[in-house]
Amino acid sequence: MLNNLMMQLLMAAGLGYVGLGLATAAADLETKTVEKACYAEIFEDSDFDKDDPHVRIQGPTQIANLKEYSGRNWNNEIESIIVGPNAMMKVYSDKDFKGTEVVLPANKRVAELSEVNMSDEIESLKLTCNG
Repeated sequence: MLNNLMMQLLMAAGLGYVGLGLATAAADLETKTVEKACYAEIFEDSDFDKDDPHVRIQGPTQIANLKEYSGRNWNNEIESIIVGPNAMMKVYSDKDFKGTEVVLPANKRVAELSEVNMSDEIESLKLTCNG
């Protein structure tokens, strides 16, 4: 009886058939598949240099201050960006989404942020998903 009650509570919470290892409903899997292409990758160096610090950001998200993002200070340290096929990124020269704003559309690859006058200037960003 207790197991049945626990299963009902888990189902009501949307946790699916935990006992069978199916922790996610089919609809959730579909959503994650759609948003999988919603990402951006930021690089400390130009030309997408993967030998130096870089990180992939999963969208949708808003990062008001890149000072301590992903265990490192990214403020004014980003030199190149790749935007995923289902994403749009807005970058800002100041924290809290202030200062100069530059919009980077889906599939945009900026090897040198100096191309958009934002070389080592980004302190906050918004990443939204299209679709």
